[in-house]
Amino acid sequence: MKKAILIFFFVLALSVTAHSSVAPDFTLKSLDGKRYTLSALKGKVVILNFWASWCGACIEEMPSLDGFYRQYRKRGVEVLGITSDRDEELVKRFLKKHPVSYPILLDKRGDVFVDKYVVSLLPMTFIIDREGNVVEKLIGTQDFQSKDFKEKIEKLLGGAK
Repeated sequence: MKKAILIFFFVLALSVTAHSSVAPDFTLKSLDGKRYTLSALKGKVVILNFWASWCGACIEEMPSLDGFYRQYRKRGVEVLGITSDRDEELVKRFLKKHPVSYPILLDKRGDVFVDKYVVSLLPMTFIIDREGNVVEKLIGTQDFQSKDFKEKIEKLLGGAK
């Protein structure tokens, strides 16, 4: 039974990543109170990284994602970290220990996590192209500094350096 469930989720993950689809739009506030609306970022490559403060794998990949963001933010890439943590003060304390330079958005009601992107495992990352389409869904810890990841992003940027 466990094997059947694993196969189901594997096939589901492949079906989501195999075809691009329009990224569900949302508006969330960042820790500094700024509102971010996904559709307003059209024209940029967007990396949505879903995480939580209690997720060890999420914490492990944050420095890699932050380094990537610092390198690519002036080239038309936006990184949005979306936390499932409901307690804003907890997130602020967490980020004092694990600072990042990309915006952290609060999904206090879980609408984006559950209803829009159906995040079932953490960390989970969505790559969205300049037209607003999800082109890839990455499950688990990623190395955002890897050659493969950067090549994907370069293609979406049109190879411009």
